[in-house]
Amino acid sequence: MKKINYSKLNAGDLVEVPRTQFAPNRRGWNGWLFSNAVVIRKAVGVKTGKPMVVVSMCVPSNKDRNGYVEVEKSFYAECVFQTNGVKYAKEILERENIHTAEEYNDFIKQDGVTGCDWISFLVDKGFIF
Repeated sequence: MKKINYSKLNAGDLVEVPRTQFAPNRRGWNGWLFSNAVVIRKAVGVKTGKPMVVVSMCVPSNKDRNGYVEVEKSFYAECVFQTNGVKYAKEILERENIHTAEEYNDFIKQDGVTGCDWISFLVDKGFIF
């Protein structure tokens, strides 16, 4: 994973942030799940003076198998990374022969299709289609 360049970061940029630690005995970022997020603003920590990033991040919904909830969170800039989420999502959509938002919405309603919350986030934010 590649850290973001804080000086070049702008509101509306797509980044990747840590969401859940599933294996606390592992070292570094191995053992974490990450989510795509959109930068809202840059900030500075009040107590530490370290650069921070406030984001709107995608968290899977408990109510809908392909839905998500947006959560606003602050992260130290050293914990915010570049993402290839759009590239991977486009590869998946191409493999499934999906070319429009309408086709995508029909696709995720099918039985057996799960785990598309992060792609829905990218579609809704305008990074895809």
